[in-house]
Amino acid sequence: MPFINDRLRDQRVAQGEVDQAAGLEAPDQEGFALAAAGRVNAERIRAQLESRIFGQPLAVDSVYRTMQVIQAGLADRERPLASHLFVGPTGTGKTEIVRQLAATLRSGPDDFCRVDMSALAQEHYAASFAGAPPGYAGSKEGHSVFRRDQVEGELGKPGIVLFDEVEKAHQTVVRALLHVLDHGVLHLANGEQRFNFRNCIVFLTSNLGSREIRDLQQSRPRRWARRHVENASSHLPESARQWLRQRLEGRIHEITQDALEKYFDPEFLNRVDEVTVFSELSQDVALRIAQAELDLVVGRAQTKGVDILLGPEVVRHVAQMGFDASYGGRSIRREVRHTVWPIVARHVITQRLRRLDIPQCQSTVRLSLSAPDRRGQRHVIAAEESTHPLPRNTTTAPGTPGAGPENRKEEESS
Repeated sequence: MPFINDRLRDQRVAQGEVDQAAGLEAPDQEGFALAAAGRVNAERIRAQLESRIFGQPLAVDSVYRTMQVIQAGLADRERPLASHLFVGPTGTGKTEIVRQLAATLRSGPDDFCRVDMSALAQEHYAASFAGAPPGYAGSKEGHSVFRRDQVEGELGKPGIVLFDEVEKAHQTVVRALLHVLDHGVLHLANGEQRFNFRNCIVFLTSNLGSREIRDLQQSRPRRWARRHVENASSHLPESARQWLRQRLEGRIHEITQDALEKYFDPEFLNRVDEVTVFSELSQDVALRIAQAELDLVVGRAQTKGVDILLGPEVVRHVAQMGFDASYGGRSIRREVRHTVWPIVARHVITQRLRRLDIPQCQSTVRLSLSAPDRRGQRHVIAAEESTHPLPRNTTTAPGTPGAGPENRKEEESS
């Protein structure tokens, strides 16, 4: 009901005047910058990113330099703390780097404002970005896609905003971003409210050029070059492999830069602090991603009272079967979800039922790579389980290893 909304707005205005008279007004931008600087630890953030973001040293260094400026309290007080445009193929870590930054600066990896720009592809959906104009439904409420606490942050806790797949938004929305990137303020269409981005780190992602890069990957010269670059036993000398690697990466950067300049207006690109092109993933990076995903399996299983032992051949198998340069790290995650998680889930359920009869017991599951299946087409992951009692004076703590196998069984999953 409109009169209730008007009354609530009047109360908020009156309360703001009381706070200002009592000296409780919000600190100026310098105060926010200094407070953010007190919380930011650039070295700790860099260590966190390097432990979770693989094969993207340029992106990690870019964020690290930004964090150093914020930590020193030198960020521009009239603009967002920083603005980064991440461009590259899907599944290369563009969103993950924002999640890891939120995990370090805020309360968790999902504590940031994520705006799916593909949902704003039509002009009539642009009202959800800057609110409905006066005279339209919802104009007085000032609804928007932003969460104020995640955008404006608070003392010692800068905000983080991710505009995901920005190229899919309508041009009206992209033009509205110009004022955000240049002045750090977004005025809602009703003229009564605004969002302050000056205590916020703004990230934008784009997949422009991905199709051209995929076509390049599938070409015969590209496959030949990639095989020699990633194969340590290649007959090419190291200097030639290094030169070839630089040429391949340079070509990807050229394709991406051309796609950006063709799609976005110069005034948009000129307002972004830094544009970072994400590299395609290599086999070595795929191996590290597979290890990280399997470590996650081990950690979760331990909380359920099951210890998982992994052979190195399992990690290599997951990386080999799951890696696809066109889909990046997500394809490896799917491989783990389809082949490893079901095996572990069966043992967790069995362990839960077993503890109803024997509370003081622990289960250890060893995953290894067996011989190829009957058709001889691919290997399968085999699971060998052993159960053993916990030591007498030990509580049933998840993940506590024991000794003395009592029961074994074999499982296989392709």
